[in-house]
Amino acid sequence: MNNILIHKTNLRPQPKNLDIFPIIDRSLIDYDRYHKFVGHSGVKCQMAIQAARGCPYQCFYCDVYKTYQHHSRRSVEHIFNEVKLLADIGVKRIEFIDDIFNVNKKDFVAFFELVLKHRLDLKFFFPTGLRGDLLSKDIIDLMVEAGTIMLQLSLESASPRLQKIMRKNLNIEKFHENVLYITEKYPFVVLGLNAMHGFPTETEEEALMTLDFIKSIKWAHFPYLFNVIIFPGTELEQFALEQGISKEAIEQSQDIPFEDIPPTLPFSQGFTKNVRMTFVKEYVLNKERLLHVLPHQMKLFSEDELNQKYNGYFFGKIKSLNDLLKLTKINRSELTIGTCLDERQISNPDLKIHIREKFPQAEKQNKNALRLMLIDLSTFFLRDLGAREYNVLEPPQGLLALLTYINQEFGDRVEGRIYKSRVDFNSYEELHNIIEGFSPDIIGIRTLTLYKDFFHDAVSYIRNHGISTPIIAGGPYASASYAELLQDKNVCLAVIGEGEITLAEIIEKTLSNNNCLPGAEVLKNIPGIAFIEDTMGSLNA
Repeated sequence: MNNILIHKTNLRPQPKNLDIFPIIDRSLIDYDRYHKFVGHSGVKCQMAIQAARGCPYQCFYCDVYKTYQHHSRRSVEHIFNEVKLLADIGVKRIEFIDDIFNVNKKDFVAFFELVLKHRLDLKFFFPTGLRGDLLSKDIIDLMVEAGTIMLQLSLESASPRLQKIMRKNLNIEKFHENVLYITEKYPFVVLGLNAMHGFPTETEEEALMTLDFIKSIKWAHFPYLFNVIIFPGTELEQFALEQGISKEAIEQSQDIPFEDIPPTLPFSQGFTKNVRMTFVKEYVLNKERLLHVLPHQMKLFSEDELNQKYNGYFFGKIKSLNDLLKLTKINRSELTIGTCLDERQISNPDLKIHIREKFPQAEKQNKNALRLMLIDLSTFFLRDLGAREYNVLEPPQGLLALLTYINQEFGDRVEGRIYKSRVDFNSYEELHNIIEGFSPDIIGIRTLTLYKDFFHDAVSYIRNHGISTPIIAGGPYASASYAELLQDKNVCLAVIGEGEITLAEIIEKTLSNNNCLPGAEVLKNIPGIAFIEDTMGSLNA
């Protein structure tokens, strides 16, 4: 830590009633720019909703429980009102991005019953956020009847021993029962499975146990067998170090191409390559399975969406449906459907107009307003995309919630704007130009641990090119690893946990200080932050 003295204030109590926060103002970004990209659900033209925050489980490969003190939910009515509003503006696809949505069975059921009662014609996607062993046949029936068309469920490992070690404690038998029910009764529902390969201490027998579990689900649409990546500062890293995995190996694994094998795995490269080959050849490329699932997928996905789904297996080799069929050795004549979904069926050319009608914006004319710039650095620039991630991009949901709340609390006293990497700027130079053009009083940056190097490179570039504006870091990286983050003296302070109320208090103190971030003595009284006192002085000079 280089003898850096970090001042961390008390954690801010997490709101248990999320209804205190307003429904997200969708006019704060241009959704037309985002809907050109495929999101985490694997589709375009979707809008995301977060119904709950946090997770009651503490799986130690996940940092969610470090960001949120407890699991809290919005009321069923509050969630439904937002869903209804989105339906009214012409949105056809809605994805839930909760860490876990179905903890409370009563609320979960009540939501879908409301959807059916009001006869909303929507397609629901769950790319994350559902615990598979908490489902039941009657709940699955209800979800599908209400419009659920995609579920991505996380197994991680079929080993009971590893389930205990990673603290997931999944009921594997119940999970298996539920996924079989979905695939057999609802073949048109796109079921995805997430599994891990190479967890520290995992044996070859346990790895094969997980592979066999996947193979037992004959009609799963998109199963994934991910190599475990150990991120610095996580609980998983500490466990790995205790098992003899070197710090050097952990660091080497951070930025390797997806298809490469990280040096942290407890198996030989030969074993992992064999497992991967077996998974792809015997399951992904199984012709009987493909002929069963492909027609359903083609009805739901456009060709571009489907290509990107399969590129997760074939590392960018799929450019068209013909490429996919050639690779899988399927003739078009063998398919029961001729073409993929036409994108015109899901697009909404009047979306921007409808958003403005539902979210009218009062013109802000306060010349003394605090200028707040919120930046999402959770998508690499296009030039860096290559081997590190697929062409997947989501709107900055967290920043939308943040600025919506700030606008509610401060009105024209704050002028805020949201920018996201690759959408609003595709290089550090473009980011620098945007900052200069807006001249913010405060810059807030949100990022994930996966993108921490990207974050530090960005703030370094900003500082080296004459931008002295105070930078506040937030998001999962700041919450889980604030001590590591603050070693970068380009950063002023880190917000730990949820940001709305904490940022509002920072802004209130800044407004009272002529739009300048207050000094250390004032900041020490704001819960939920961490900072270095020496840095505060230099950045506010």
